[in-house]
Amino acid sequence: MEGFKHYDVVIIGSGPAGSLCGIECRKKGMSVLCIEKEEFPRFHIGESLTGNAGQIIRDLGLADEMNAAGFPDKPGVNVIGSLSNNEFFIPILAPTWQVRRSDFDSMIKRRAVEHGVEYQIGLVKDVIQDQGKVVGAIYKANDIEHQVRSKVLVDASGQSTFLSRKGIAGKRQIEFFSQQIASFAHYQGVERDLPPFSTNTTILYSKQYHWSWIIPISADTDSLGIVIPKDLYYQECKNPDEAIAWGMEHISPELKRRFKNAERIAEPQSMADFSYRIEPFVGDGWLCIGDAHRFLDPIFSYGVSFAMKEGMQAATAIEQAINSQDWQTPFYAYRDWSNGGQQIAADLIRYFWIYPIFFGYQMQNPDLRDEVIRLLGGCCFDCEGWKAPTIFRNAIAEYDRKQMAG
Repeated sequence: MEGFKHYDVVIIGSGPAGSLCGIECRKKGMSVLCIEKEEFPRFHIGESLTGNAGQIIRDLGLADEMNAAGFPDKPGVNVIGSLSNNEFFIPILAPTWQVRRSDFDSMIKRRAVEHGVEYQIGLVKDVIQDQGKVVGAIYKANDIEHQVRSKVLVDASGQSTFLSRKGIAGKRQIEFFSQQIASFAHYQGVERDLPPFSTNTTILYSKQYHWSWIIPISADTDSLGIVIPKDLYYQECKNPDEAIAWGMEHISPELKRRFKNAERIAEPQSMADFSYRIEPFVGDGWLCIGDAHRFLDPIFSYGVSFAMKEGMQAATAIEQAINSQDWQTPFYAYRDWSNGGQQIAADLIRYFWIYPIFFGYQMQNPDLRDEVIRLLGGCCFDCEGWKAPTIFRNAIAEYDRKQMAG
C-alpha cells in the first residue's frame, strides 16, 4: 500500500449529490477529492427534474449547456388515474428540464472539476478510523490500494450505501414504499401530447402502488417505468420484459395507446426494494448525502433535487465542523434539516397513495394549491409554517390509527 494524501473532504461518489457537495466545499476554500468507481458517462435511469433542481442548475450557470444538450423543457406533470379518470396537472413554477442522466451527471461533474474538485477513479474498500473518528478511506485503483486522509468523509455512493454496508452508518431500513419493483427502459416513437405539453412528465396509476412514468429525455426518446408490488412481479412477470408487458395491459389504456408504435432501444432493467432509510447517517468525521441514506418512492421525482440540496447543505455543516472542531452540532443540524424535509416528502407521497382522489381535489383547493405545487417542486425543506404538510400528516396519522384498530 502506497503513502497517503490529505484532504479536507473526501467524497465517495460523483453523482449530483457528490458533485454539488464538492462544488460548495471548494467555494468555501476546502480541498476536495472525489473517488468514483466508474468512468463517465454511465447509464442511469432517465430523470425528470423538479423546479427546485432547475434553479440550482441555473445558479451553477449551466442553463445554456442544458439547452445545447437537447434536454427537453419540463412544463409540468400530468397525473392520470384509473381508467384515465381522476386526472390532474401539476405546473412547474420554475423552469426545469427532463434529462438523460448519463449526460447530465457528466455535465455536473465537469463543473465540479472547474471549481477545483480533484477526481480519482477507484473503488473504495474501507474506511480509516482513529479512536472512533473516521479520518480517511482506503481505495483500490489500477490494482493498487491507496490511503487518503480526510477531515470529513462524505458518502455520496447512492444506493450502494457504502458507509451503511461498512457498519459506520446505521443499517438500511425498508420503508413504506419498499415492496415494489420498478422495471424501466428507453423507447423511441412514443406518442406525445401536442405542444407545448409534449414534454410533460406523465404519471399513470391504476391502484395503490401500481403505476408508470413516461419521461421525454430527448427530442425522440422517452423513459418508461412500470412500478408494481413485488408479489405481483414474481407471480405474474418474473423479469423486466414481462413486467413492462403486464403494465401495458393493466395499468392504463392510455399507456398502451401511447406505446402502440414505439420501439424499445435498450434492454429493460429492474430495481427492487428501492425505498429505504438509514439512521444514523452522520457521525464523528463522516456524513451521508442523497440516496446514500434515504430514497423514497420515485413517483414525484425528488431524487436529484434532494441529492443536490443535501450536498449543498452538507458543505455548510462541514465548514462549520472543521472551523469549530465541533463534530456534533453542525452535523446534527444537517441531520435534522434533512429528516424534516424528507419526511414532508414522504408524507405527501403516502397521502397521494392513500387518498389519490382527494389529492387531486387539494390541487384545486385555493387555500392549498400553491403550497402543494411548491412541495411537488422540491420545496420540502423550505416550508416552515405551511398548512399542507400538517394536513397530510394528520390525515396519515388518522389512517394509520384506523388500520391498527382493524
